[in-house]
Amino acid sequence: MSTHDHDLDHDPVWDLVDRAQPQEASPLFSRNVMREIRLAEHSSVPWWKRLLTSRPLIASSLAAATAVAILVSVNGTGSTDNPGLAGTSPALDSPLAELHDELNQELLMAAAEDPSLFSDEQLLALLY
Repeated sequence: MSTHDHDLDHDPVWDLVDRAQPQEASPLFSRNVMREIRLAEHSSVPWWKRLLTSRPLIASSLAAATAVAILVSVNGTGSTDNPGLAGTSPALDSPLAELHDELNQELLMAAAEDPSLFSDEQLLALLY
């Protein structure tokens, strides 16, 4: 007898398995299982009907409304000459034009000191 077989003979798990009483299925076990399967098949709703319930419809309509709001806010304001700064450049006769020029100079100086603070698109928008 090998040591492996000897270890299995004195293993506490196998001792518990040997002491366990066998369980028998009830006479109606197969009928009960088949009934549960039939009930589960009839109660499941097709995937396309689940999409038409209120929760997915509300979620999809909120997502669509959010997408439209984002598109309108991004594309609806500013000039098309400089998409990186759309809506941020005031008119030349505006009293904020001087403040805008100073802000651009400060941003350019910050970009010159540490270019990693800005993305490539932001740097291009500052320069052109």
